[in-house]
Amino acid sequence: MVNRFPFASPTRLLIAFVAIGLAGSATQSQDKAAGASQPPESQPASKPNPDSEWLARASKLYYSSKKAGLTGFDCDVHPDWHTLFVSANKGDAIAEDDPRIVLLKTVKITIHARMKGGSTIDWVASNPDQPLDKSYADMLDGMHQAVQQSLGGFMQFWTPFVDGTAVPDSTEGLDIMHTATVHTLHAKQGDTEVTEILSSDQVLEQFNVNLNGNSVKFSPMFKPTAQGLLVNRFVAHILPAGTPPEQTQEMTVDIDYQPVGGFMIPSQLNMAVINSGEFNFAFDGCITNP
Repeated sequence: MVNRFPFASPTRLLIAFVAIGLAGSATQSQDKAAGASQPPESQPASKPNPDSEWLARASKLYYSSKKAGLTGFDCDVHPDWHTLFVSANKGDAIAEDDPRIVLLKTVKITIHARMKGGSTIDWVASNPDQPLDKSYADMLDGMHQAVQQSLGGFMQFWTPFVDGTAVPDSTEGLDIMHTATVHTLHAKQGDTEVTEILSSDQVLEQFNVNLNGNSVKFSPMFKPTAQGLLVNRFVAHILPAGTPPEQTQEMTVDIDYQPVGGFMIPSQLNMAVINSGEFNFAFDGCITNP
C-alpha cells in the first residue's frame, strides 16, 4: 500500500511554476512590440538618441547566449525526489528508500532546451514485469506533470535573462525614465505590461510583468563572468489574476552553471515556493547546440 502523497502541496508548487512562465510570454510580446515599431530601412537616419546609446552600453554589461551563438542544449535531468517529498510533507521523516522515491529514480528524464522556445522533456519510465498499482501509476503521472511544468516554466522565465532580451540594446517600443538613483524601462502592448528597474550602475534589479491581470515580480541577481553578468538567482512574487494580495506566492530560484561547448548552461537548479515545497534538479551528460 503506497503512503499518501500530499498532492495539495505539489499542486501549489505547480501553480507557481505555471504562473511564473508568464514572464517569458510577456517578454516575447515586448519584443514583438519593439520589432513592429522599428522604422523601415529607407527612412533617413535620425539624430543620435541618448537613451539608445545608454541602453546599448547597459546591454553590453550582460552575458548573452544569443550573441554567443547558443540555440539550445540537451541534458539528462536528475530531480532530488527526497527533498521534494520532505518539503511537501512539511519536514516529516521520509526514508531515502521510500518505495515512491525508489520508483521515481528508475525514470530517465532528458530536457531538450531551446532558447527560442519549444523546449521539451522526455520522461521514460521503466517497464516492470507487472502493471503498477493505481496509486503508484497516479503518483508517476503527477510527478511527470510536475517536472514538465517546472522545467518548462523555468526555460520561459530564465531565457530572457540570458539571451539579452531582458536588457535589450534598442529603445524601440520602450519608454525610458532616468533619475539620480534608478533607470526605469516600460513597455506595453495590449494586455501585456513590462516594467524594468535598473540601478544607477545599470544592474537590473526588478523585472515586473503584468499579463491579463496576472502579476509576476522578479528580483534577479547576477554574478560577474568574463562574458558579462550572468543571472544566478531570482526572487519572484506571483499573484494570479483575481487573487487577493495577501495570497501572493514567493518563489526563489538558484542556478549553478557549467561550461559546455564554450557556453554557460545550468548544472544545478533549485526552486522553492515558500510554504509549499522545494524542487531541485541536477543536469549532466549535456551537449550544446550552437
